[in-house]
Amino acid sequence: MGLKIKWNDDRVRGTATALLLISRERFARGKKGNMVASVLAEYRADPDGYKENRKAWPEMRELGPLEDPGQVARYQALLAAVDRLLEKWTQSKRQFNSLLELDNALIAHLGTAESKH
Repeated sequence: MGLKIKWNDDRVRGTATALLLISRERFARGKKGNMVASVLAEYRADPDGYKENRKAWPEMRELGPLEDPGQVARYQALLAAVDRLLEKWTQSKRQFNSLLELDNALIAHLGTAESKH
């Protein structure tokens, strides 16, 4: 049996941060549509590439790379949804059996929130 990934594990916060930073970069390039699943797939496929890109990206709460008000609104909504979800998982002490389960939970919860914008 594998180790549980607890709500306070660095992998949960790290995945959420990667989701936000990659999404912000995609929003800045004008990408549209529900992208939570594809962002997580990109992150899992090339975590070293993400880490290298992250060095050049502004902190996740900065909106500077986003110029269009629509992009800013989409990113702020995603940021708020991630914050709410992480808070909910902390309160319920949510655990995951694998990174795949973590990713699927993020897709299930955030995919619906992202598709509203």
